Amino acid sequence: MKKLLFVSAVLFSLVLCSGLTSCKAWRTISTTATYTQVGDSTKTTTTITSKTVEEYQGVKK
Repeated sequence: MKKLLFVSAVLFSLVLCSGLTSCKAWRTISTTATYTQVGDSTKTTTTITSKTVEEYQGVKK
């Protein structure tokens, strides 16, 4: 009987600890786009840069 309780406690601990393998993480996404407009005697270049920070739920492997 004691052995069965011990095995049950170990299995319960493993299941409980397996839920702790996730973590909160952040990723940064940077995007840059460059546009060039050419006129008769002018050339205009515009650069647009954006940065997005996302939070996501990561999972350890």
